[in-house]
Amino acid sequence: MHTDSCDVPIGILSALRGELGSWPGRAERTRRIAGLDVFESNRGDRPVLATVAGVGKVAAAHGASVLITAGARILLIVGTAGGLRRGLVPGTMVHCRTAFQADLAVRETRQVEADPDLLAAWSSVTAGETGWFLTADRPVLTPWRRFRLARAFAGPCVADMETAAAGAVAHRAGVPWAALRAVTDRAGWGASLGFRKNYPGQAGRAADAVEGLLRVLASTSGLNPATSEPRSRP
Repeated sequence: MHTDSCDVPIGILSALRGELGSWPGRAERTRRIAGLDVFESNRGDRPVLATVAGVGKVAAAHGASVLITAGARILLIVGTAGGLRRGLVPGTMVHCRTAFQADLAVRETRQVEADPDLLAAWSSVTAGETGWFLTADRPVLTPWRRFRLARAFAGPCVADMETAAAGAVAHRAGVPWAALRAVTDRAGWGASLGFRKNYPGQAGRAADAVEGLLRVLASTSGLNPATSEPRSRP
């Protein structure tokens, strides 16, 4: 990550309003940009821009583009996900190491890596698993689909519908990004029921965990959060 100033604007992207946690209520100003409400606030000297883009890859790509166009130079993707491994029970927080568009046929553009410095910084203040985010246009509602998605990936992995698309937009724009999601269901039989039951308690947890990340970034301004060594400039 090559963002050296503690006042670099942060963008927070979610699919659903509840997944944006307390950020809309903190807004000092709301702007309408390309059909989306962008909630603007300041944490110390750092501008924070947050928006609810809607569900799915197209909406996520649009939301990421809106935040970057509005000035965000770090993108954080937050929300909920379905657990694709036995140990990823509802309530587990999962950080993204790699996002993968599981239903995209173009091999060379379907995988994107989260920024390792942001990942390390966020993991230092928000405990959780770290692994794959498998992004697809459909939710995982059967054990067979869960098996087909997860079988090619080692370690923790969750299913979502936005992360890889938003991460790809950030990558193309040269904007560091990271993602954190709370597990709401086991992505199989009963996933819809599990989501409805657990969503109210899990929806805003990742977004509200951004506050801890901002404190880390402020305290390590000009340093690599993962190593506390000076970062190279672009």
